[in-house]
Amino acid sequence: MRAIFISLILVTLLITGCTSIEVAKGVSKATQSIETSVSNIFKSRSKKSNKSEILIDEQKKEQIIEDEKQEISKDEQKKEQTIEDEKQEISKEQIKFKEVVNKQKKISNLNLLGMTIPELNQLIGQPSLIREDGKTKIVRFDSANCRLFVFLNVNLKKPFVEYYELRNNNGELIDRNKKIETCFNKIKLT
Repeated sequence: MRAIFISLILVTLLITGCTSIEVAKGVSKATQSIETSVSNIFKSRSKKSNKSEILIDEQKKEQIIEDEKQEISKDEQKKEQTIEDEKQEISKEQIKFKEVVNKQKKISNLNLLGMTIPELNQLIGQPSLIREDGKTKIVRFDSANCRLFVFLNVNLKKPFVEYYELRNNNGELIDRNKKIETCFNKIKLT
């Protein structure tokens, strides 16, 4: 751009043939005026483009924020669905668990409900483990292949069996008739 202005000055000087200082000052002022005008034009265009760029940037930011909100909403929906699925799975497991325990009680030739620890000791023998956990006392009787867990409420004056279940050595509920009978027989004999 300056090259254009300098060439204009030189052309003007050559055409007029004047070398006076006043002419040079006039040309310099004209050059500065043109340079200022051109600079102002570029600045105004730049401001306009900056305003539109700022507007576009704001729109992009708003779109990004909206996209992030939607993504968070989708994630929350997935989490809620996962929680709901897990609740249903737990509910199914609890139902199956209750069915197995009820099956164990039906097959059992021992009625342990309502018994106290001394009565259990007379019937089955000494427990392998006794543990208190909060309001519950857990008494465990072991055999070679299974374990009988008996649960008592220790807040009562005379705690008695409120619940019991059979599990294998891996801690899984025993749900097959023959294994339940075998386990109860082995525990009763020990």
